[in-house]
Amino acid sequence: MSDMASPYKELLQRATTTADRWIILLSALLIGGFGWQISSRPPGQQAIIERDNQIILTLPLSHNQRQEVQGRLGSVAIEVEDGRVRLLEYASPRMIGTRSGWISRSGAMLACIPCGILIRVEGGSTAPADNQPYDSIAR
Repeated sequence: MSDMASPYKELLQRATTTADRWIILLSALLIGGFGWQISSRPPGQQAIIERDNQIILTLPLSHNQRQEVQGRLGSVAIEVEDGRVRLLEYASPRMIGTRSGWISRSGAMLACIPCGILIRVEGGSTAPADNQPYDSIAR
C-alpha cells in the first residue's frame, strides 16, 4: 500500500507549492466554519413572505400548508411542511428560488428575484441585536 501512496504524495508535492497548501487548508477551515455557524442556528417558528420589501404574509412553520402569493411575474406557490418552508415558483427563467430547497433555521432566506418574493425564517431562541433581521441587502 505504501508503494501506491508514494507516487501520489510525490505528484501532489510537485504540483503544489507550500503557499498553495496553506491556501487550501485555510479555505477548508473557512468553509467548515461557515457550515458550523449555519447548522448551529435554532429552528425557526414562522416564515415571513415579502414582496418588494413589504410583508404580505406570515406563515407558522408548525402547520403544514401551501399558499400562493402574487409576484411580479405571476403567482408563486410557497409550501410549509414539517417545520420547514420552500418556494415552488412557476417556470421562471433558471428556477433559482426552487433550486434553493427547504429552509428551517432562524435567519435563513430564499428569494425569487424575478418575482420580487423574499422568504425568511424567524423565531427560535436568538433575536437580532438591533432588531434588524438583515445585516445587508443588495438591490
